[in-house]
Amino acid sequence: MSVLGMFKPRLMVAGEVPENHYLVVHPLDDQPETKIDTANLGPMPMTASVKYSLFALRGYLVLMMLLVLYHVLDLAGLFGHLQ
Repeated sequence: MSVLGMFKPRLMVAGEVPENHYLVVHPLDDQPETKIDTANLGPMPMTASVKYSLFALRGYLVLMMLLVLYHVLDLAGLFGHLQ
């Protein structure tokens, strides 16, 4: 046996793996799984606190977008200099 043969990876099937070992399979080498059709799932149930949190996050993001828009328009000189 050559030295390079020692470092060559050997493919194992599930029946060959000893009980105290785990067979690790890279996701690209694994069998593809069937995907769930998200069109038929319907709305996700949420508690009131989650709804309020998402509403507050939406308001915060809209406010930040308005501030960026104001800053861009100010840099463009649309508001003139306030004195």
